[in-house]
Amino acid sequence: MIRLISTAAAFLIVLIGVNISPVRGQARNNPPTSGPWNMEEERQKAQQREAINSTRNGSDGSSSGARGADNRPYSFDFDRDLRGKQEKKLRPTAVERAAYAQFLKQPHAGLVKLLPEKDKVVSVERLGKEGSTVYMFPGGGAYYSFTKLDHWPDAWADLKLRDGKLQVAFEADVVGAITMLGDVPIESLTSESPGVSMLAKYARPVERIRAKSEYERFKGGVTLAGYELQTQVPVHENKTYALRSIAYGRSDLLVAVRVVKQNEDGSVLLLWKRLDKFSAPTLKN
Repeated sequence: MIRLISTAAAFLIVLIGVNISPVRGQARNNPPTSGPWNMEEERQKAQQREAINSTRNGSDGSSSGARGADNRPYSFDFDRDLRGKQEKKLRPTAVERAAYAQFLKQPHAGLVKLLPEKDKVVSVERLGKEGSTVYMFPGGGAYYSFTKLDHWPDAWADLKLRDGKLQVAFEADVVGAITMLGDVPIESLTSESPGVSMLAKYARPVERIRAKSEYERFKGGVTLAGYELQTQVPVHENKTYALRSIAYGRSDLLVAVRVVKQNEDGSVLLLWKRLDKFSAPTLKN
């Protein structure tokens, strides 16, 4: 009996050894620690997708939980489709685009809508009163990038609408200025036009200490050749502006914009045309 038990135990040990030991010359088949074969990572991603989808009950991705005073659901958007939804909300109408169809045929030109920048923190009471008219988008549609052609409030944004003013050079490591040219047709503007040429010929600083000094100079306002260069100017309907946005490490653009419509809610409709594009600058400390 003892011999039989010993034999069985030895056989079991051999069997276990076969299952846990790799074949000679072959690596043990451990699960990989990265990439699509990492099932734990895939499981976590699946849980994240499930959590996001659970809040997107409505056909438009809205939550069926919280509702405003008008009984309409608030919209909670996520990064994976937030930019697309934001651009759709801010897209000029077909009628507006048709009115400027000829202008929009040229390269590096566009029609953009900007909403005035709101407070970054919105009270529950105010949100309840305004209901679904409050778009919970980063930046609220007040920013625009002439490089990425979107309203995202990141380091690429060149223009911002706030307090009835168009603003430039509001991001880190950006020197810029904007000036009002008056009631000038935007179609006629080039980099050599009056009020534009001085921006086109501006020698951007390459040292950080001078770049900071130039930013402060434009912030205070500088008058050159009869045009006042500032970092912000009041919005006026049917007026054209020229701006230079020098974003170190990213872009350097010369752009003309014209306010073709200013609405009672503070939003504006702008025609824009890129007049020149310079190489991306770098700063020396």
